[in-house]
Amino acid sequence: MAPGYDADLALLDPARRFTVRAAESPSGQGYTPFEGQELTGRVTATFLRGALVYDGQRVVGPARGRYVARPDSAPGASSP
Repeated sequence: MAPGYDADLALLDPARRFTVRAAESPSGQGYTPFEGQELTGRVTATFLRGALVYDGQRVVGPARGRYVARPDSAPGASSP
């Protein structure tokens, strides 16, 4: 990291405990195999290219990603 460069960072509170709840997740899945489990260690903020995108409770600002198409097959793979 250095001034003027982009940075992708996640800040973590390693002592923070929480219970996993699908209803509280920003994921569109609507379920999690970890439902009801208590975990330790929670992300408190995420920065993408130096800009805050997650404030510990919600996604902040507009979407900044872009779709990257997956190749039809892995390099060097042969067709059956």
